[in-house]
Amino acid sequence: MRIAGVALVLSAVALAVAIIAPTRESPPPERAPMRTDRVAVLEAHVAELRLEVQSMKAEKAQRIGRDTSEPPAETRPTDVDDGGSPLAVARDDPALAEIVDDAVDRKTKQVLDELRIKADKKPAMDVFASMLELTHEQRAAAERVIVDGQRQVYTILDTPTVDGTNLLDDLIEVVAKGFAQPGKDHGFGRWIGRVLSEKIPRTDETYGARIESVKSAMRATFNRDWSEAQYKEFEEWGVDPTEIKKVPDSPSAELEKRVIERARTLGAEIPDGG
Repeated sequence: MRIAGVALVLSAVALAVAIIAPTRESPPPERAPMRTDRVAVLEAHVAELRLEVQSMKAEKAQRIGRDTSEPPAETRPTDVDDGGSPLAVARDDPALAEIVDDAVDRKTKQVLDELRIKADKKPAMDVFASMLELTHEQRAAAERVIVDGQRQVYTILDTPTVDGTNLLDDLIEVVAKGFAQPGKDHGFGRWIGRVLSEKIPRTDETYGARIESVKSAMRATFNRDWSEAQYKEFEEWGVDPTEIKKVPDSPSAELEKRVIERARTLGAEIPDGG
């Protein structure tokens, strides 16, 4: 296995844990498509851009002594129609057109960069904190919540089942076999089925339901600690709070080590430091 491939180890484990999400009662299925949210973002940026254009137009007119109280109808920002292009507002002024074109390019890049970043549902902590604009205190608190949540999830999976087997050990075995013998069915689907259906001994709660309760508590803490705008953006992003990567002191490092050791035992070639 190449070094780059080793990075997929935790992603595979995270995927297994994330699939448990169907036990969650919300969000409803109709919220799954993100296109509406993206369109709303784009529309907001277009509106913001039009205000910038109007402001630049006023400044330009003021500098050359025009009366800016009522811009000519053909250049009024709110009357832009030519295919929806903001450049139409500056067609009578090449210098202003260049300014507007640059503004459009910058806004477009900003929106596309944001959409590209948010396509990753397993972001690193640095990216996660930056996109949500978490303060230093908010980030530190979030890291503690994430690490604690991950530990709880692994502890739940480490709880022996009724027949004495261990779901965490079984997961490590399934993932390790996937690296040692790729392209084969090593029982991942069966493992997921057990998590969703088997109950924790001496309780009436499945492993999956217990894990989802941990995630719900993490979300509730974020909702309490963050601003309304920050939490709304987090929800729209759709990140599973237990899947955020590169969090200091995360128990995921130990889990990765166990997977790699088992994969090597099964014949996978994984270089040290991978």
